[in-house]
Amino acid sequence: MFNSVEFPIVTFASSNLHKFTEIKEIFIQKTSIKLDHLNISLLEIQSASLEEVAAFSLNECVRNTDKDLIFVEDSGLFIDCLNGFPGPYSAFILNTIGLNGILSLLNNVPNRKSIFQSTIALKFQNQTKIFTGQVNGKIAMQISDFGWGYDPIFIPDCDGKRTFGELGDKKNEISHRFIAVGKLIEFLNNQLHLVK
Repeated sequence: MFNSVEFPIVTFASSNLHKFTEIKEIFIQKTSIKLDHLNISLLEIQSASLEEVAAFSLNECVRNTDKDLIFVEDSGLFIDCLNGFPGPYSAFILNTIGLNGILSLLNNVPNRKSIFQSTIALKFQNQTKIFTGQVNGKIAMQISDFGWGYDPIFIPDCDGKRTFGELGDKKNEISHRFIAVGKLIEFLNNQLHLVK
């Protein structure tokens, strides 16, 4: 076990530097645990479940590294009127039809409710632990000039007017990823007996 003097290192595996930057900021705020980054492209299975996608990616990652504490994160945007599309296929859809394609699908659609979900899979003592975070919101009528990924079109209910991208650093205090990472850190702090 780790005590308050020994600071373990947890590794986040992803090729997405935006995600790493966000998650690192949350770690700095909430724990003394150090965060390392393994820049690796992860194989994702085709599944309707973010939990299954994250767990599979973690297992693939674990086969290629000897790190004890390692985690992956997968996010999905679930749009109500599109029956949850793009959901776990969000990255693929963003890279193909993009934000303009999503807005085209919602042209003249009044119901723009959506959920942004983050799912983390952690390797801990040879087990897979899952942590999720969700934020309810809606899809904007147009693309804002700020943010990355779906941030320029997702308006969280807790603000109601601005997209994640327009919220700037405040996004990192309310986002789906913030919630999921917070649960991960709480688990690690408790298991490793650490106090910030």
